[in-house]
Amino acid sequence: MPVIIFFILGIFLLVLQTSFLTSLPDWMGRPDPLFVLIVFVTVRLKPPSAPILLLLLGLIMDIFSGIFLGIYPIVYILLFFLLFSLTQRLFLYEAVHQIPLVLTCYLLVNGLLFSVATFLAPENALVWQWKKVLLQMFMLALMTLPLFSFFDSLDRWVTRKKATSFFQRAQQKNTFRN
Repeated sequence: MPVIIFFILGIFLLVLQTSFLTSLPDWMGRPDPLFVLIVFVTVRLKPPSAPILLLLLGLIMDIFSGIFLGIYPIVYILLFFLLFSLTQRLFLYEAVHQIPLVLTCYLLVNGLLFSVATFLAPENALVWQWKKVLLQMFMLALMTLPLFSFFDSLDRWVTRKKATSFFQRAQQKNTFRN
């Protein structure tokens, strides 16, 4: 159940990010709320469902903005396995760790995407623009804590225990048997 909700939320965030947030002025940057969801899914969901969700969100991201099909799903799956191996040994669920985690993952993913795009299209001169990358990181730092808390509350609301108790009728007690 959380996979379906986070998939729908990911599609909504992708549409929001590619349609409405692109109209912001250049000095403000381009917010990337989908990437915060990707890191949240990577850290919080378990292995059978998280890689499938990341694969689907990566494919949809490729459809919207990918030049080379398949790069985003591969990078997101690699990010999942890296963070999954780190979260086995580290405790990354506290709010103190969320902003550095998202910013480090953003640099890692964008560096990998830039390297792969440079390798696959050497005739196109790609320039790494630190000003835009740092502006993106600042925007991510501002929105990470509110989005993580929203995703966390949504995850708690949708989990099996609460979802089944929410949709089930309360049991009536028999007062005559007491």
